Amino acid sequence: MMSPMTCTYVYCVFFQLWLLTGFTVTSLPNVAPSGTASQSSTSHNGIASLAIDGNRNPKYGDGSCTHTVENAGQSPWWSLQLPVMYRISSVSITNRNELSERINNAKILIGNSPENNGNNNPSCAVITSIPSGSTRTFDCGGMIGRFVNVYLDDPQGILTICELEVYGELVDTYLVMGRSVVVVEKKLCWSDALFYCRDFYWDLLSIRSEEEQREVEEVMRNASLHLTKHVWLGLRRYLMAGTWTWMTGASVDYSYWETKSIWQMTSPCGGGDTDGSFHWRDLPCGDHLHFICLADFPEDDKRVMFFSSTRPSV
Repeated sequence: MMSPMTCTYVYCVFFQLWLLTGFTVTSLPNVAPSGTASQSSTSHNGIASLAIDGNRNPKYGDGSCTHTVENAGQSPWWSLQLPVMYRISSVSITNRNELSERINNAKILIGNSPENNGNNNPSCAVITSIPSGSTRTFDCGGMIGRFVNVYLDDPQGILTICELEVYGELVDTYLVMGRSVVVVEKKLCWSDALFYCRDFYWDLLSIRSEEEQREVEEVMRNASLHLTKHVWLGLRRYLMAGTWTWMTGASVDYSYWETKSIWQMTSPCGGGDTDGSFHWRDLPCGDHLHFICLADFPEDDKRVMFFSSTRPSV
């Protein structure tokens, strides 16, 4: 467990619901049909894939809407797994023309975590209501993820979706020794970078070997944005010792530090150069830098818990 710290800069993310009546999406494609749909249960032949078949027909009897089991003993959900990560601008949902209130208070969730069938991901919006047979568009503000879920927190509830459309663009990802990584265009302090990666991807990058180091260097050379002089990595030093650790829980068998300094004179936050030698170095934790996230979720989660005065443990 890591010790508390506070950034000099507090980065706040507010998720806001926009229920737009006349909003249309023209600049980005609907990527939902490229994904695979699933749901908590199926009743009345309302299979999950009917929500991404391109048919907005709101009449359930015409066979164009999904349907979960009534009183199934678990809160109903519908999930879309996209083939790759997208930066999602908005989600449009078409409601059935009868019993339209069934979708009220369902949440739209977006993220990369497959845990709990994708229902642990961050919220884009809460569906207060969608009028009978209507389509409503919810602004998700560029949230990033492979999973788009609709979750209704009601074990006695029924979830029906006649069509769900996801409008977004591809997120640039790179492969490093078979692991998907993302260079994030935001500039954040170390702890906020960690929170961002854990909220929207998996964790800050760990580098476990010389081969991975060389591939990360290639990623930074080819990054589409002009990187800060250094980028944050998932390196963290225990406050009362000279031991460095990866926040992913990976072993620190390989290192690429520029110099070995007396630990009492170093910062506990670690990053790497983005050109030249690409060495690792300790950096002031409050510096606002680009950073690299790991996007893949491993089967065994060994991440180091981190506490901040502005956030609960992650």
